[in-house]
Amino acid sequence: MAKEVLIQIASTQSYEEGSEERMEFSAAGTLHKREGSYYIVYRDSATAGTAEVTTSLKVEPAKVTLNRMGAIDQKQIFEQGVRHSSTYVTPQGSLFLQVLTEEMKIDLTEQGGNITLKYNLFFDEQWVSHNSLRINIKEDAPQ
Repeated sequence: MAKEVLIQIASTQSYEEGSEERMEFSAAGTLHKREGSYYIVYRDSATAGTAEVTTSLKVEPAKVTLNRMGAIDQKQIFEQGVRHSSTYVTPQGSLFLQVLTEEMKIDLTEQGGNITLKYNLFFDEQWVSHNSLRINIKEDAPQ
């Protein structure tokens, strides 16, 4: 059964010239475990501006799969040491991206926990940025 959770996300993108972009947001969502994997689902308007996107994360012991559906469509796999490709589809067009995950830390139970991903982002085989993504999942307090 899915548990109501609060999901806090912090990301940092670092570029070659030394600049950084940071983004933080929170969303209500659900967490459940099925067949040894955790599933986290939330609705997110921060990624697409004002349009809504449903994001799901499938968290396995050595792999995280991100699925975005709605104003943005994307399926991205994070697996340490492996370069994975994806297509990032927006109303303005599609981008062909790759990520090479350098570090992955997963500390997740049915009560919540943390996921940390550090990866390099590539566009058309060219390095774009070094990224850090921190996701904190905790039980949603009753209102």
